Order: sequence, then structure tokens, then C-alpha cells
Amino acid sequence: MATTKTTNLGLSTPGEERERLDRLLKLFDNSIVFGLKDNKEGDTRKRKRVGFSDVGDEEEDDRPKLTQRVKTFYVDSWPEVKFNADNTIRPRSSRLLGGTPITIDTAIALRHIVYGSPFHSFSREWKKSTLQFQDISSLFPWGLQTHRCGSRGLVLCVQAFLLKHLIFEREYFSVELARSALKPNEFERKRALIGAICEMLWAAGEKKRCCICLLQDDRCYNQDYRVRDDGITEKLFLYEFKKFQDLQLFVKRNIEFFQTEGSNGCILFLYSLALSRTIYKIKEDIQFTEESKDKLLTDNEECSQALINLLLTGQAVKHLHNGNMVYNQFGKMLMKPLKGIKQRSQIGFLFWDKTEDSDAKTEVGSMLKTPKFPMWITNINGQIGLLFSINLDLVSDWRIENRFTLYYYTGLPNHPKCFLNIETRHGRKICGRTNLVRLNEEGKIPQLDQCIMTKWFGAAVNWNGTPYFY
Repeated sequence: MATTKTTNLGLSTPGEERERLDRLLKLFDNSIVFGLKDNKEGDTRKRKRVGFSDVGDEEEDDRPKLTQRVKTFYVDSWPEVKFNADNTIRPRSSRLLGGTPITIDTAIALRHIVYGSPFHSFSREWKKSTLQFQDISSLFPWGLQTHRCGSRGLVLCVQAFLLKHLIFEREYFSVELARSALKPNEFERKRALIGAICEMLWAAGEKKRCCICLLQDDRCYNQDYRVRDDGITEKLFLYEFKKFQDLQLFVKRNIEFFQTEGSNGCILFLYSLALSRTIYKIKEDIQFTEESKDKLLTDNEECSQALINLLLTGQAVKHLHNGNMVYNQFGKMLMKPLKGIKQRSQIGFLFWDKTEDSDAKTEVGSMLKTPKFPMWITNINGQIGLLFSINLDLVSDWRIENRFTLYYYTGLPNHPKCFLNIETRHGRKICGRTNLVRLNEEGKIPQLDQCIMTKWFGAAVNWNGTPYFY
């Protein structure tokens, strides 16, 4: 029988075509990481790339994850403002133009990083908290109202940046002008609040982008067993900005979402801050692990140290030291460096807790102790407050630190005016010949004085007749 000879016409076999098709499909699959193989050594080197994935995926991957694509919002896309016959602006509809509805995966990730669980909802006190000013005829026309709940830490951080814009963000600065700045009109204090919100969100987005969450009427996704509705998260619209000027105009036009009573203003600002930093970077800052399960709010709904640092510096690190700590207190190298504050912050932070052991006090690094502006958030026995000065030279000229004045503010109702005269040249005089007598006298020192002395050691504090707070 004659043998038939097959001629190769350059066509590949069906098996080879199938392999090529599989390779093409893998190129368009977002769930893989491309690898470069070296035939000689047999190793695989991976290149990181950003991917979008479901929150429920349990496969571990060190790639940056974005929970949702958010369309960039530009102010140029707004329609023209329409006026009534009496030159008043026509009210806008309840639904805002533009924006991206929040997805179920973003909602779950957001609730996880804020609360640690998508089934826990905000308390009634948190829902009532807004960035609302006190009455302009009160003792503190520049002050924001606070409640006796965990939102007070967030409000006072915004208060610090508000005072920074109100006092120091001026074309010309002097102590006399700074004193007059503490008696602002409606326009001045509203402008300072807008500047504070924009600066904090822009810093959280590394001055490249940021995101704002606003509340709408209708829900954005169907009910799901993986998350419990709280009346807020499922109705969020997300607005992303890549230009600071667009951010300022948008906040100026929609400032009532953060101020109006019943608008959940503090929750909206907290969500906006978290999405501006992004969930992935917050976990990276906080050094999140499945064992620790760190989150922005504590079990008592108080602001965690990571959230305070995020508000003050734009990074959600949970430690107070400078830079990265490589060794522990015994000189042994840590398995993983502990992240701290890497650069001098705009607003400072001071800490004091009477329950701490004298040999194991919490140390605050100089990046927070000596900020760029003379303002410090204080944590005294778990109570948040604000210390500030109207003299900008206090953080740049050591001679001013000999004698100066600090204001203390908590935002609580019936809070009296508190002017503290600080004197460091001669210092506090503690009489007593024995250690026991000295310890008794030190125990009588007010807790706020103890907190101030962590910055100015041995300082004498004159309360000018104001009753002690702690």
C-alpha cells in the first residue's frame, strides 16, 4: 500500500491553538499577576499591579485593591445656577448631579475598616453629631459643638484645622489680628470650616486626589445578607476629585451636608476621610492583620489613635513615635518595624494617663509634640480636648516659651473660658523634704497641667481663677 505524505502548510494543530487562546484569556484576567520566568534559574519574578476584586475573596494577595471605580467629578460639569425673580437661588433637587453610587463591596469594606464588622451600625449619638457651630453670640463664636460620645475627637480635630485657617491663614499676621480672629462673623467662620475640611481630605489623599461621600434619598444596592443596613451607608454617592480647586467649590456648595442637624455630618466626613486615604492604604498604615483586626473606631465607638493620626497627619498609623521603630525597649530587633509619624505635623498631639506605670509612660515623638502651628489635641485619661495659642512664634522661637498663654477648649455645653498662663523660666515649685511629701504634692497637680508638662517639663500653670477640669 502506498504511504500518503502529509505536507505542512504552516497551520498549527488544534491543541496548539487552544494553548494560545488560554494565554490570551489570561492576559485579560484581572485576578492574575504577570510573571517573568527565567529558564536558567527557574524562578518567577512578579510585578505588582492594581486590581479590582470582591471583598469576599478569601485568596490572599499582596496587590493593592481598589473596591470600586469612582468617576472623577469636575465642577465644569455643573449646570448654571438659576435665580428667582427676587435674585435668590432656586433650591436644587434632593438628588445631586453626577457622583457614583456606592457598591455593596465598597460598603462592606468601609464598614469593616471603620467598625470591624458590616453588621454593626452607628449609635444614636454618632448619628446626631455634625460639624455645627455654636451660636455666634456665645463665648466661643468660632467653636464647633461636640457631644459626649466618640465623635468629639473627630470634631475637635476639625476644630484645630478650622482655627488654623481662621487665625493664621491670613495675608498679614499679627497678634492683634489673631485676637480679632477669635470673634469671627458668619462668613469668616464658614470659610474657615470649608478650608479645614478640604485640607484634611486632600492630605489624606496624599494631595493627589480625594473622595467625598454625600447622602441621597434612595438606596444604591439591594439588600444583602453580608451587610446590615444602617440608613446611611447604603445611600451614599461618591465624588472623586483630582483638582483642589474643584474640591473647594464642591464643599462650598454642599457644606450643609456636614452642618445641618440630622444630616449625619460627622459620619459622612469619617467615610470621606477613609475613602480619600483608601481602604488598602489604611490597612497598610495601621499594619492590619487578621489576628489584630485593627479598625478606626474602638469597641466603645471612641476615635482610635489611628483615626486621630489620620485626621491630624493624613496617615492612619497607630503609634506616636517618630519614623519607624526597628528595635524594642530592650534593644532587640523587632520582627516587623512599627510605623510612626514620619514628618512634622500641622497640628500636634499630647497624651497623659494617670493609670499608666511611671516606668512605662506613653512617649509622644517630636513630630507631634512640636507641630508647625501652636495647636495640640490632648488626650487626658481618655478625654479629648484642644490646646492652642494665637502666637505663631511659640513653635519656632524658644524665647517665647519662657512665658506664654494657652487656650483650652472641649466643645461641651457650659464650657467656661479657660486661659492658662504658662511660665517655664522658674518652673513649678514643689516643696517637701521627703519623697513621700513630694509625691503627695505631685498627686495634687491637675491632670491638664501634667499633660502640659509632657511638652514643657516642670512648667508652672496659672488657671486665672477657672476651676480645674480634671
